[in-house]
Amino acid sequence: MTIKEFEELVLEKLKIVVDQIITENLELPISAKSRAGAEISDWLEEKFVEYTIDNDFFEGSEGAPKGSTKNPWDARTEFVLDGHKEEIWIDFKAFKITSADSNPDIGTPNKIIKLINEGNFYHAFIHVFYEATDNGLKFVKLNDSYSKLYFLKDISSTFRRNPKNQLQVNISAPSEYRTREEFIKLLMDKIKESHQRQIEISNKALKKQDEITEELLKANKKSEDDLTKKIQ
Repeated sequence: MTIKEFEELVLEKLKIVVDQIITENLELPISAKSRAGAEISDWLEEKFVEYTIDNDFFEGSEGAPKGSTKNPWDARTEFVLDGHKEEIWIDFKAFKITSADSNPDIGTPNKIIKLINEGNFYHAFIHVFYEATDNGLKFVKLNDSYSKLYFLKDISSTFRRNPKNQLQVNISAPSEYRTREEFIKLLMDKIKESHQRQIEISNKALKKQDEITEELLKANKKSEDDLTKKIQ
């Protein structure tokens, strides 16, 4: 088995679990308001742990600690194959079907850097989609599927790092297979490009500071002179 075949098997088995969760719970009593995505993600964390308690391929699944907003994963599990156990981090992302063309933050690159430095690599993103109902919301298909799964290593090459040190990618952008080494090089190139953009923006702003200072001093001088005349 090649590494590519191994990765495809992990995603295949993850999708089986996620699609089972959704098809057995198509409607939820969660209001489809602005924070519904976060509530659905919390629900999926719990269900993923529940549905993998007795699974041939996943063991030791756990959800993020309740109340933790800085945890690097929504859920983590170990993929088991022929005695080998591979750490898998999971991020659940739930989107209203009308927002399927948006560009959300998907997390800081520091998370994947930490994961790789610890000797692991696989951070799976699982997208699900929903629409509002009279009683809450229901899951719906996008491109004839209830879920979209990919490893961060295979993210669309259109992704970028923003000034907040968050990665961003269009929800509808298709994933692109690449080797682990290719991903590391692409990620670091994107980070360097982002820093370079920030440097250029800062340099432009710095060049304007003397001009702005001079304008402020002139405006203050006039204002101060006018005030002096009025109070004499």
